[in-house]
Formats: sequence, structure tokens, C-alpha cells
Amino acid sequence: MEIVSRQIADVAGGVELHTTLDGESISVYVVVGVTDLNAIADIVPRAKVEAGADIHAANVDDVDNAQEQIDQVLENMNPGDVAVFLCSGPDAFGAALDLLGLPIDE
Repeated sequence: MEIVSRQIADVAGGVELHTTLDGESISVYVVVGVTDLNAIADIVPRAKVEAGADIHAANVDDVDNAQEQIDQVLENMNPGDVAVFLCSGPDAFGAALDLLGLPIDE
């Protein structure tokens, strides 16, 4: 799976990415400190929801499980879909960004 991301905006507690997954575009939100799936309504803009994008979400709870947790979401996505990764802390956040093709400097 080829993944390339670029940051397009800051969002509360994280970032919005434009991600290309095997050549197809998806929107990705990666936030830290939020683990409640109900918070997705506050993260993803209403316009994207109203446009009919499918929203996929997962908790990323530690570095060791990050690859599996992210892959489970990405494998089920279609072009134009939205992924939300709720990271438990800064290490999980960094691992998620790295796995999504946007490494961060410590």
C-alpha cells in the first residue's frame, strides 16, 4: 500500500491531511487526546458529512498496535472517504502520522 500525505489544516488537537492511498485521494484527520468516537462529529466538517463521504474511524492506542489499527481502516476505504484516527497520546499521534506518510520531527 503506497501512502503519501500532506498536512492541509490544523484542527483542534491534531491535523487534517490530504492523503493519497495507492493513487486515490482520501481525507484523514489525526487527533490526540480524544478517544470518544462521538467526538468525530466535532472533528469532521459538516460539509464533508453532508456530501455523503463515508467516515471510518479507529483509536490508535499505542505505537506497537498503530500499524494494525491504521491498516484496518485504510483497507476498507474508497476514494473520497474520510478517516479519523483518535490517538491516545503524543507517541501514538507521531506513529500515526509516520505511518500515514507524514513523518514528524521530534
